[in-house]
Amino acid sequence: PLSVSALAMLSPKFLLLLLAAPCALCSVAVMSAPSLSLSPAHMGAAPEAMRLRGGMAAESIAEGLAAEAMKMGKVAVTFEVAVPHVRPAHGPPVKVIISGSCPELGEWNPEQGISLITTPESFPIFTGVVFLDPNTKMEYKYAVVKATPGGDGVQAQWEALNRPVEMGKAGAMLVKNAFRENRMTDPRITDEPFQLTAQEWSRYYRHHVNCQ
Repeated sequence: PLSVSALAMLSPKFLLLLLAAPCALCSVAVMSAPSLSLSPAHMGAAPEAMRLRGGMAAESIAEGLAAEAMKMGKVAVTFEVAVPHVRPAHGPPVKVIISGSCPELGEWNPEQGISLITTPESFPIFTGVVFLDPNTKMEYKYAVVKATPGGDGVQAQWEALNRPVEMGKAGAMLVKNAFRENRMTDPRITDEPFQLTAQEWSRYYRHHVNCQ
């Protein structure tokens, strides 16, 4: 995350890249029952070209993020994680976050973590971009948390293990993961069955082939 003073120093072109990147790489944070049938108004109505994963718009934005990150002396890290079990029929609204050992990821405080985003076109893949210092190491993990904290039952389902990552030189890098559950130590917020469409399972398996 960038401070207000830091944002004020960024170029208008880079601010447009920051706004467009989530649309090209995914968009929408909260999963709510009974489904993800979200209208363009709920999704922010991103341009159709920006929502096509792997298209020229996404590639152009990724290149732009890398160029601007190099100017800032940062690494633009895109985190992608497959989380297929967050759409039960009647469970409470939830969101997927990433938290970690560095200040940019909230130092393990889920309230300070980064909410990841998805769309009906990219679900169950969730995405976020974080700017980190080059040539550094840190640990992180994902969690499924209640969109509105409180009430009875499990508040958050953390991954089973911390994940180490090492940043390279200034620029951009992509980290692809699949959510690692340990339901003995970290139960789901709801145990209701979840369902994916054939297209969503296909997205999950394509992502799963090249991730950790």
